[in-house]
Amino acid sequence: MSKKKSKKQNKLEDRVVELDNQLKRAVADYHNLEKRVAEGRSELTKWGTSELLIKILPVLDHLDKALVGASEQEKQSGWYKGVELAVKKLQSVLQCEGLNQIAAEGQFDPNIHEAVDMRVGEDNKILEVVQKGYTLNNKILRPAAVVVGKKNLPFTEETENIAGGKAESDCHMPSKGEEK
Repeated sequence: MSKKKSKKQNKLEDRVVELDNQLKRAVADYHNLEKRVAEGRSELTKWGTSELLIKILPVLDHLDKALVGASEQEKQSGWYKGVELAVKKLQSVLQCEGLNQIAAEGQFDPNIHEAVDMRVGEDNKILEVVQKGYTLNNKILRPAAVVVGKKNLPFTEETENIAGGKAESDCHMPSKGEEK
């Protein structure tokens, strides 16, 4: 009888170990699911934030342009100071949400800058910022639109005019009926 009992007891102990392992796997799966759901919510929130910020950035651009374009007299007015304060507050709130302005000085970096034009200048140096760029939580939300310098630009009407010459299209070419 003791052999039967021990066989039966061994089977039961094996079954307990098997069920215990299944329970541990189920609990681990549940914890992993909780983590994935939390990460999904976080990503959804970030995505929603990025969609909103993409819509807000043009407004911020216009406010910045209004401040930059103001005359010295306007800079002393109440509206200017109010707009300036509102812009600073908005930038502070956006920064707390993970929005950061991309540095657009010095060398052109295609990972964070978008070249919208090239002009004669030092190779790959940013000459002008056309539109500020931003990152959201260290991911590019909008690259900085910049004008990049190029030492030797191919011949175009614009480069010829810059060099002080006269482009062919500026020359008067007599038509068939005109005198030369």
